[in-house]
Amino acid sequence: MRVRDDPLHPDPGFADLYAALPEAEDLWPWLDWCLEASGPVLYLGIGTGRLAAPLFRAGVRIIGVDAHPGMLSHLRRRVPGIEVHQALIADLRLRRRFDLVIGPSSILTADENLAAAVRHLRPGGRVGMELMNPRWVRGRARKGVRVRGDLMEVDYRLPDGSVVVQVVEGWRPGPAPEQARRRLGRFGLELLWLGGRPDSTLDDSPTYYLLSGFPGRGA
Repeated sequence: MRVRDDPLHPDPGFADLYAALPEAEDLWPWLDWCLEASGPVLYLGIGTGRLAAPLFRAGVRIIGVDAHPGMLSHLRRRVPGIEVHQALIADLRLRRRFDLVIGPSSILTADENLAAAVRHLRPGGRVGMELMNPRWVRGRARKGVRVRGDLMEVDYRLPDGSVVVQVVEGWRPGPAPEQARRRLGRFGLELLWLGGRPDSTLDDSPTYYLLSGFPGRGA
């Protein structure tokens, strides 16, 4: 089975895929960042709540944003009462500012999405994000991930043993870790921390994480 990852034309099967995946058990680094924040956390690309639900149960107040109506339907069933907004991230304009905005799953790869995150920061606020690592994409050991030009396919094995393929058309590699400081500077942010998973290096980590903030705030 194949499903399309397209925020402009939401595929119901894409939401069903994410709803069928187990919830995240490892909440690093998100839980620490969220618990340090003052007030609710703005979660961009919240999806079906695989990460948001355990964060919510751990005491994090979350306001979620996603463009996919099916994702939000699953999320509301998983986390009753959670505040969510259906919108393209680039178009988001809430009348609120946040101490922390997070964007897992490479949702802040696009500059227009990062601009939206910055738009919703209060003075002294921070943006935490996870981005796909181009070093890993260019490597040879990419089990379950195939890249052909601007087409990416990602295999997901569900608990019942079946495999669903997520198809991303118009895929572009995101910024490399060494480009992070310069990119953040274009949005008035400074790099506070950058790294891969604790058990990996930046060369072999499929994604990397970074925390940024307005100048003058330490990590």
